[in-house]
Amino acid sequence: MNQPASTPRKPDRRAVYTQKVIKDAMLELLAQMPYEKITVAALCRQAEITRATFYLHYLSLDSVLNELLEEAVYIADKVCAKMSFEERMQHLGELSRWGSAQDLKERECLLAPCQRIADDPRYRALFQDPALSHYIIHRLYQMEKESMTRYLVRQCGLPADQAENLFMMIVYGLFYCNRALQWKKDDNWYEMQFVANQFIFGGLKAVAEGKENRAKAQEKP
Repeated sequence: MNQPASTPRKPDRRAVYTQKVIKDAMLELLAQMPYEKITVAALCRQAEITRATFYLHYLSLDSVLNELLEEAVYIADKVCAKMSFEERMQHLGELSRWGSAQDLKERECLLAPCQRIADDPRYRALFQDPALSHYIIHRLYQMEKESMTRYLVRQCGLPADQAENLFMMIVYGLFYCNRALQWKKDDNWYEMQFVANQFIFGGLKAVAEGKENRAKAQEKP
């Protein structure tokens, strides 16, 4: 006899609320001190909860940090959810060749998450802590490595390991450029993003053309 399909359980609203309080408290503390100085005790005081309540919801401070980062990436990514990765890269490449910083401002959903990840000011403290930079960049790299590596292999004819290293250089460069600009989305910020994308797509085109020219030269008798 077939068992009736189980009805998905609704999220516990009290648990969701408590987790939000904890994450908000973490962001408040990050605005006051480096992550490495934050303790579970300090977070509990800020959130006005007990240690037992904290460990009921999270294994560690890193668990809270990971959830905050995932939320920030989700917010940055959902603005272009209707567009595939390939479509976004195609439009961004065309805009870099024929457009302007103003065009990019009007279509900033085309930018990579590492360029838009601090769109929500609530998360800005997360990305301004120097001690967290390497950790955050590594997470961003892992999130998009598969898609971007395939793209670079196909567009430039690179081996997968070279494509991964090139993508790592791009992620690190864009992240630190944005941090230097303090993630302030003024005209200078958009101009810098536009120039950075021109540099990236121009470089990818040069790599692809170079490999093609070398292949043709080898075919000649």
